[in-house]
Amino acid sequence: MVFMEKRFYYRWEQDDEWQRFTTGVSLHGHTWQSHEGLAFLPGAVQKLYFLPRVLQWAENRYQRKWKQPFDFERGYWTSPVSPEAAYQLEARQIEAQGLRPLVSITDHDSIVAHKELPALTPISLEWTVPYNGAVFHIGVHNLPGAEKNAVLESLALYTTHPAPRTLRNILGQLHAMPDVLAILNHPLSDQGRIGFEIHAAVVREFLERYGHWIHALEVNALQSWDINRRVAKIAQEKNAPIVSGGDRHGFEPNGAINLTHAQTFADFVHEIRGDRHSTVLFMPQAHRPLKLRYAENIKAIMDDYPQLPGHVFWHDRVFYKCADGVTRSITELSGENPIAAFGAMNLAINALGFANFVARPINLIPSSSARIQ
Repeated sequence: MVFMEKRFYYRWEQDDEWQRFTTGVSLHGHTWQSHEGLAFLPGAVQKLYFLPRVLQWAENRYQRKWKQPFDFERGYWTSPVSPEAAYQLEARQIEAQGLRPLVSITDHDSIVAHKELPALTPISLEWTVPYNGAVFHIGVHNLPGAEKNAVLESLALYTTHPAPRTLRNILGQLHAMPDVLAILNHPLSDQGRIGFEIHAAVVREFLERYGHWIHALEVNALQSWDINRRVAKIAQEKNAPIVSGGDRHGFEPNGAINLTHAQTFADFVHEIRGDRHSTVLFMPQAHRPLKLRYAENIKAIMDDYPQLPGHVFWHDRVFYKCADGVTRSITELSGENPIAAFGAMNLAINALGFANFVARPINLIPSSSARIQ
């Protein structure tokens, strides 16, 4: 049975039993190769004080300048974190715990980061999976090099043209690769914006149909403890292993890692798929208030980085697909003075983290409920 042994440790508790493990595994982190959509932004600011008006002002300014409306579906932003920096953030945190690091970088639908770190990371990505109105993210880890291109083509085909038979074939193909790990990342995150309870119902339907090809469910260190407890309950109902996920986009290393004795990533995969056993260690940052962490992450994403040519300013890292089909950065779109053209957009995005933090009263002392079970 999966749930016989202790599965969760908390770094802030006085329990050093986790130190018997030899290896730490970081399973879910992003680099500047991930394209993060802007479609969420109008909805996200609706109840946040003056921000809806600020955002509308920015849209109107864009339309006057470019003679067409700003379509948030056509825009995306990227992290300021390079593949090398992402690896070092995770590896150093794990090494600081006295553990050997295994780091799997999972950019959205891309393995470009792995190509920069071929000797350090498995070939992994976070696959975008539209399904019955919902959008899931499946972490696909440790693809075999000889088959990676064919698999990537299949994944991309389903993302753009979802069909049940294609999904069944792909999941079956991944499951047939013994060293590959398929994880349903942040299962209760409503990526498709269809409503939380509707999304939760679609998750259960998905797992009923395809759960035997999903090797684990993720508890995510950037989700609330209540959400993670619900995920753990679903996993228990399905008798599925639970693995860690940090979902790092900025410079805060993952708030959760896996603990193991595995020496290679393939060994770790066999531990999850074969033994169906997983042990998660929540790091100290996961004990801090979530809204504060979001605000700090958004600030880091919007900061300037003079040491990163081509990624220095936020407007170098926000992109828009224009009417001519060419994708351009905000810097390119606005010429020599991007702040003048998009100052309100900057204000809206930068203030989002702070407004989200102060929108409701929050206890700055971490709660005793900061645990899964």
